[in-house]
Amino acid sequence: MSLLGIRPAMFLVYSLLFSFGVILMAPYYLWRARGKTALGGFWRERFGLLPVSLQQSKRSAIWVHAVSVGETLAVVGLVRELQQRYPGRKVFLSHVTPAGREAGESRLPDVAGRFYAPLDWHWAVRRALARLRPALLVIVETELWPNLLRTAHEFGTRVVLVNGRISDRSFHRYRLAKPFLRRLLENVDRICAQTTKDAERLRVLGARPERTLVTGNLKFDGKPPQLGEFSIRLSTALRDARRSPRVVAASTMPGEETMLIQAWKQIRSRHSRALLILAPRHPARFESVARLLAGEELRFVRRTALETGQAELARQLALPEILLLDSIGELAGVFELADVVFMGGSLVPTGGHNLLEPAFWAKPILFGPHMENFRDTAELFLRARAAMQVSDAAELARTALELLDNPESRRQLGEGARKALEQESGATRRVLEQLNKCLQTEAPAQVRA
Repeated sequence: MSLLGIRPAMFLVYSLLFSFGVILMAPYYLWRARGKTALGGFWRERFGLLPVSLQQSKRSAIWVHAVSVGETLAVVGLVRELQQRYPGRKVFLSHVTPAGREAGESRLPDVAGRFYAPLDWHWAVRRALARLRPALLVIVETELWPNLLRTAHEFGTRVVLVNGRISDRSFHRYRLAKPFLRRLLENVDRICAQTTKDAERLRVLGARPERTLVTGNLKFDGKPPQLGEFSIRLSTALRDARRSPRVVAASTMPGEETMLIQAWKQIRSRHSRALLILAPRHPARFESVARLLAGEELRFVRRTALETGQAELARQLALPEILLLDSIGELAGVFELADVVFMGGSLVPTGGHNLLEPAFWAKPILFGPHMENFRDTAELFLRARAAMQVSDAAELARTALELLDNPESRRQLGEGARKALEQESGATRRVLEQLNKCLQTEAPAQVRA
């Protein structure tokens, strides 16, 4: 049964609720975007008014939708393979967040076009589809927007969910709307799940078993980014300033920095030349974290305050005990400089963050007890002795000190992380096989453009 079989009243209720939510949140997003010159273009695209330059005359394009940074980085390799395998098909990339778009511009500069995904109104989605005329819509992870799926199905566009996953929290919420989800998933031609558990959860929610398969996690197929100019200069400056060892605390969340400071004071008591590179998760939090560090009377320097000259950079890094990485897009390269990496969002109950980027550099990784959003990767790394889990700030300090005092333990843990990546690779090839099957069989359009 297709989504067209759902009673119109159900979609009317959803659309009304969605509209109410947009109206409710609009003042907040307008406030956050104040003073930004790109605001007009952002809202035009969110209403489905894509640039004329993206107009296609026939239905052959591939539209890849990646919400933010994590999803974008996950499909870099897949998008490049699509470009090579289908040179006659234009590949378009859409995002929801500015950070995701910036990541796309940096890692995939040669796609045929990029835009902000339309808000989930039927008329806005249809405008975008009419402009792009995609043969295939690739949705990264679990962006189950009802009007997007419904309208793409009506348009005759094949829809494939890749790197699909359902977190514990999302699964409990989705089960409350299982009848609606079951009909919604009728519009998805293929579901490529990360793990057996994710596939089973999607089937429980109503996905057809014959359309749902396990292809693995695309993020395991990623490659470490090339060291950017800042990472190269930072490496030289830290060596010149004799700053060692170095601990990177990545993607930290509210409430976590206070716990990290407790652990850091213990580490510094044993290693007076140690440096903590602290990277809060969201740019909006840079100021509040800086105020916290100042209130704790910790010597720190902000990335945005660093000089460009090599001698000046080394001088600025000679004394501070913390480098606050208040920039976007530089963390991935900074991992290479670490002696120990702590992945944030895990000492506080926010679900954790991806472990794979430091693993690319064969770095010893620590994380806290809250890894619900990355449970399978965390379990894999623990089984492979490729990472270590700590329960609180005290255990974080104790474990980090043990690693910092034992170079061989650090090496073994880092090598284990890299081997775990290599053993789990291959998802890109398996996903491409499914996308190729969908492109070989054109779907009939129920509503012609």
